[in-house]
Amino acid sequence: MTSAVLEIQPTSEERLYVIGDIHGCFDELIALESKIRRSAKRAKIKKYKIISVGDLCDRGPDTKKVIEHFVNGKTEGTHDFVLGNHEMFFMLAFWGLRPDLLKQAEINLNWVHHALSDIYKSVKLQVQSWRMNGGEHVFRSYDADINDLSTWEKIPLGHLSLLFSAPLAVVSPTAIITHAVLHEGDLEVLKERDAGSRKTDKKVLESLHRCLWEREFPGRKIDADRRHISGHTPTETVVRDANLGVFQIDTGAVYGKKLTAINLENFRTISVDSSFTYQRRMGQDE
Repeated sequence: MTSAVLEIQPTSEERLYVIGDIHGCFDELIALESKIRRSAKRAKIKKYKIISVGDLCDRGPDTKKVIEHFVNGKTEGTHDFVLGNHEMFFMLAFWGLRPDLLKQAEINLNWVHHALSDIYKSVKLQVQSWRMNGGEHVFRSYDADINDLSTWEKIPLGHLSLLFSAPLAVVSPTAIITHAVLHEGDLEVLKERDAGSRKTDKKVLESLHRCLWEREFPGRKIDADRRHISGHTPTETVVRDANLGVFQIDTGAVYGKKLTAINLENFRTISVDSSFTYQRRMGQDE
C-alpha cells in the first residue's frame, strides 16, 4: 500500500530533478527532459530521476501521452510524481462514477483515498468541477467523452493504477516535494497517520488539504535541512524564498509560458518555452 509520504535515497551517482506542473504538455515535457539529459551528460551524470510536483493532466492537449510516459518511467525507475489537485479530480470521478474500472485495475485504496472521498464527496459523484478545471481535454486525448461514461473504458487501467499510487509528498535528503505548500508540522502529521498512530482527524485532513491546494507560504521553514519544492500556483518565473527555504516551480507551461525543472543537488533550474496556450473560461480555478 502506498504511503502518504514517500522517502527516497538516491545513490551517490544519481541526481534528482523536480518538474513543475505539466498539464498535458507532452511536447514540452520531452523537450525539457532532453535538456536535462544534455545537462546531465555535461556533468558526467549517468543516472537521474525525474519527479513531478503533480498535475500531469487536464487543460493541455496530451494527457494520455504524459501519463503513459510516467507509467513507463515508473516501471523503469526513472520517473515518479506526487498527487496534485487535478489528479484528485481524475481519481475521484472514476471512483464515484466508474468504480468497476478500479476493481478491474485491482487498485488498493488507502487512508488518503478514503479521506479525499470524505472531503470531496460532490467531486466524486459528478464531473462538473473536473470539467471546469480542464477535464474535457483529458478525454479528448483518449478519444473519449467526459459526458459519456461508456467511453471512460478507453482510459487504460494502468493509467488509473498510476494515479492511485501517488503519494502526497516525496522526501529526499535535500528536499520535501509536494504539489502545493506545506505548513509547519504538516509532514509530521502525515507521517504519523501513515504509521497508524492517529485517526484521520481534523488535523490530518487540514494537512492533506494543504498538500493539494495551499498557496500561502508558511510562517517559517518547515524543515531546517531541506528545501520545500512545490507547484500549483502558476508564476512568470520560479519563486524562491531563501528565508523559508521555499521554491515554487509552476511556470505556467499550459498557459504558453515555460516548463521548469530544478536540480536537487545544486537547486539550479532548467526551462523550456511552451508552444501551447490554454484559454481559461470564467469561473475556472487553477
